[in-house]
Amino acid sequence: MDTTSFNHAIFKRKVGLLIGNQNYRAHEDQLFHTINDVNDISHTLRTMNFHVRKHYDLCNSEMKNVFSEFSKTIRNGDLIIFYFSGHGCEMNGKNYLLPIDDELIAKEQGIEDSVIHTEQILCEWSQQFPSSIIIFILDCCRLPYSHRHRQRRNNVKYENNASEDTKVPRGTYVVFACSQYQIASDGLLTERNGLYAKHLLQHLTKPNKDLRQLFRSVNNGVCIESKQRQKPTRHDGLIDFEPIYLIDRPSNSNDGKKKTKVEERLLVK
Repeated sequence: MDTTSFNHAIFKRKVGLLIGNQNYRAHEDQLFHTINDVNDISHTLRTMNFHVRKHYDLCNSEMKNVFSEFSKTIRNGDLIIFYFSGHGCEMNGKNYLLPIDDELIAKEQGIEDSVIHTEQILCEWSQQFPSSIIIFILDCCRLPYSHRHRQRRNNVKYENNASEDTKVPRGTYVVFACSQYQIASDGLLTERNGLYAKHLLQHLTKPNKDLRQLFRSVNNGVCIESKQRQKPTRHDGLIDFEPIYLIDRPSNSNDGKKKTKVEERLLVK
C-alpha cells in the first residue's frame, strides 16, 4: 500500500458518525452533556466539510442498526470519524459502549449481547474499507461494568495491574477519553460540554495540525485541567503513514511555526 495516497487532499470524502447517549433508563446513569457534545462536534465537523450523521439516546437494537446503516454509506478511501459520548465499560481488555436500555444488563455474564463491542466494529470497517482512514473517539468511562456505580458514587479507586497494550488495525486511530479503569468526566453542571469534548472542540479547527499533534494537544489539556485524574490515551495504527490533516492544509503553510508548551511535552509522550 502506498502510504502517500493517504494525504488529506485526496480522500474521497470526509464522513462522521456521532452518537450521544444521555438519558439512560437507569436513573443513576443519566448524564448531562452528551447531547451538547454531539451537537457541537457535529456542527464543527460540518464546517470542516464532513458529511455527518448524528444520533441521540439509542437503545441496543437502534445502535446496531445505526452502525449497519452508516456502514452502507462509507466508500473505500473515505476519512471516517466515529465519536461516542455516553457510558462505556471495559472487561477482559475489551471495550464496550452502553445503550440507554442499560437496565436490561443484569450482570457481566452475557453482557456482549446487550452492548456495542468497539473493537469488533473497528476491525470490520478496517477490513471492508482498507483504503480509508478510520478515527474512533470514545468519550466514555473504562471501568468494569460491576464497578461503575460504586466508583462514581464513592470515588473508590479501582486497583488495576493490567497494562495498556491495545493494538489497533493498520489505517486506524483510536482515542479514549481516559485510561483503563478510569472515569471520563461528564463536565461541570455550569459548563456546556464534558471535559474531553470541551478540549476537543478547542483544537478541531486549528489549521496545520497533523492528526497526532491535534490529539496530543487535546489529551494534554484534559490531563492539565483534571490534574492527572483523567488521562486520555491514543492508539496509533498510522505509524508509517504520511501526516493526516482533518482540515484542508493551506499551500502556503509554514511548518516551522509550531508552538508547544513545555508542560504539555512533559505530560503526554
